Amino acid sequence: MAVTATTWIVATVGLGLIGLLGALQLIAVVRPKADWTIENVYGGTPEATDPKAYFAFNQSSAWADPFFWAPLQIAGSIGMLLGERWGFLLALMASVPFWYTAIFFFIWDRELGFRENTLWYWIVVWGVWPLYGFVEGGYCLYRLW
Repeated sequence: MAVTATTWIVATVGLGLIGLLGALQLIAVVRPKADWTIENVYGGTPEATDPKAYFAFNQSSAWADPFFWAPLQIAGSIGMLLGERWGFLLALMASVPFWYTAIFFFIWDRELGFRENTLWYWIVVWGVWPLYGFVEGGYCLYRLW
């Protein structure tokens, strides 16, 4: 398959986003209850809800993201850049968690009062993830069609 400028953009943005997320989540795996992790990775505060539930919810993503989702996205992006059909297929699969998990966090943040009514929250903290997932998924479907 041909590697276009759009392929380069979609693949490298995916590598950047999953690199950032994977690194932050690895920190959360190593230091799950550290103040820095709570403030910069999880958001909110365990005191806003049941601390056991708060850490269980956040730790599930901390383990799933770097050990399942990140390798899938990395392999997909590399495959796309190599022009391989399997790369577009893996990237299509990796696009789903970008928007699927955003639904969980949208509800979680709303119900626990973590959501902020700011452009930073709606575009960077929450919005970039589902947007990228839809773009990557749509692009990969188009290329595989």
